[in-house]
Amino acid sequence: MASIISIVSAITRRHPEDEPVEIVGALAGFGNIFGIIAAVIGVFAGISFVPMSAIPWEVTSDTPFQWTIAGSSLYPTLTAVFMGLLAVGLFLQAIGSKDLRAQLGSIFGSVLYIAFIMAALIAGYVIIGFNSVRYTALAIEFMSIIYLLGAVFVISWQMVSIFYIDSSKSWYGFLAGLTNGMFLPMLALGQALTPILISLAYITLLIGQLASIVFWWSPNSTIREFARSPKRAKFAFGVSGLLTFLIGFAAVFYGPVEYNLTGGVIWRPWSTTASSIAYVTNPSLVYAFIISLMFWILLSPRLGAKELKTSAIGEDIIKGGSKWFAVFLLMVGVIAAGQAGTFAARAIGWGLFMVIPPAGAMLLIGALYAAKTDIITGVPLILAAILIMISPFSLAILVISAWIAVIITQAFLMIESYIRGLTGFSQGALTVLVSLLSSIAIIIIMLGGLGSGPVALWPTNRWFNITLIPGISPALQSSVIIILPILLLVLRNSALAGYSYGRGYTTGGILMGMSILFALLIPMIAGNVTVTHEANTGAALMLALYSISVVLVMTLNLSLANDVEDSGHAFEGTFIKISSIIQVLFAAGVAVMVLIYFSQLPSADDIALVISVFVTFVVGAEILSVIGWLLAGIRLGLLKQGFRFQRIET
Repeated sequence: MASIISIVSAITRRHPEDEPVEIVGALAGFGNIFGIIAAVIGVFAGISFVPMSAIPWEVTSDTPFQWTIAGSSLYPTLTAVFMGLLAVGLFLQAIGSKDLRAQLGSIFGSVLYIAFIMAALIAGYVIIGFNSVRYTALAIEFMSIIYLLGAVFVISWQMVSIFYIDSSKSWYGFLAGLTNGMFLPMLALGQALTPILISLAYITLLIGQLASIVFWWSPNSTIREFARSPKRAKFAFGVSGLLTFLIGFAAVFYGPVEYNLTGGVIWRPWSTTASSIAYVTNPSLVYAFIISLMFWILLSPRLGAKELKTSAIGEDIIKGGSKWFAVFLLMVGVIAAGQAGTFAARAIGWGLFMVIPPAGAMLLIGALYAAKTDIITGVPLILAAILIMISPFSLAILVISAWIAVIITQAFLMIESYIRGLTGFSQGALTVLVSLLSSIAIIIIMLGGLGSGPVALWPTNRWFNITLIPGISPALQSSVIIILPILLLVLRNSALAGYSYGRGYTTGGILMGMSILFALLIPMIAGNVTVTHEANTGAALMLALYSISVVLVMTLNLSLANDVEDSGHAFEGTFIKISSIIQVLFAAGVAVMVLIYFSQLPSADDIALVISVFVTFVVGAEILSVIGWLLAGIRLGLLKQGFRFQRIET
């Protein structure tokens, strides 16, 4: 009933009680009518009219040259009509939202102009460009350009969808933003899976445009008054996170999973090619996941002081430069996934950029959560991100299990965002636990506790037992085993960042950021010719990450020692401080030794000696650090921090 009153108010500019009423934007609401018409056309046509990726095309005649897109000769005309209608609607919304944009000062509202311009460009170019194609090479060029224009439109459309959610306190803003934001991912899924999803995508757009009308024609009282995100926006963040990784499951399961003849089910990264012009995973599936992930990250809400205090987080988790770096990575991923679907030889060059951007964004967000002591949300994201980067393949059971863990934790996060309006958990006890367990696992690996690999892997065979998992070929599990120490280091460093959180020193953040940059080098390991070369490269990356981490970890330990002393526990603080100084001195000695022995071509005995000394240093340093972190966790009260269930009064 309230929505009907709002619509009547938009037309009459007066309340039923004959009182004047101010609404959000009457003209902007009329713009969504064009979006409704476009959605209806899409439902009946059943074809994707937004140029994203992997739309099939074929040459039907060489002389005279004729070709079709999506199996329809009407595709250019219908696409021009569809995008033209969206362009008109976006233009009216941009004009009609002037007052609202001035009131909120949000950058997302201004993106309406960009979305309008890109929609208009696509509508014009799809007709002009299509008719100017005279041979196959021009057809490839046309698809490449239309996908590039489509990528910019998609990015701007997702930002516009955020604007509805972020500015409104009502369920209509929630529904408008969420349905418009999920329209394009569903459309991309439909291209790869089934036409039914394409129709459902247009129905979703139809619902979104109807909700948008109510959003614009609602009273100004439905717009947020403060800088913090409305309650509905926090819940939308939780819902979109769950939907994002459910959509991503299609890209994880359909295409990459394969039974290998040597025994075992493997998972091939999205950069794996099936031919000289195509990938084993349809780029549209990856495209759908990337733009969903972008929507989720862009939607990261701003909490109020009361919420931050209750959550024990202290500040927003996803914000500032880290947030926009993740969005930048995903923008690159959108472009790459689009160009990868041109079905041309040059499309193969975009494969790596379909893997690193989404994995990098997931890794960064997961590390941010872990650094804010939210281990439950952060660790599954880190695990899934690293596993999908492993090349030439990973074990399917590990990737799928990690992805399911992400989906489950996102479901918990959605519930948390609805019940208490929070977007993360504070679990200091788990921060300590993950730090200790990761460090102990590193000790076990360095001592060869998992067994030794074949002698051919020397000098790294004590660390990489590529026959660890029984019943699976060493060739299949080697990639995962080689990456395992790096994964543990990234987990440890990300969890350690939680120790420094809220204590006035930035060492933890630097440690986390450096670990992420090293983790993004994981796909490069597959560039080696043999497993031996992969093992050596993996060991070099692991040792480089550990060596750089040593200085930061020691600095963190000294800072923790000071805090422990300040809390009235002089003995424990002194122990942590002395052990840190010993580690620094030992590290300096090892560095000098490496320089001496490797200043010339070392013999096998020299290599063995240096590795033995290095292993001794790593094991000793980790044991001392484990004791120090446990003491700091106890004395600083981290082991007493966990889930705190209480409803926030708003």
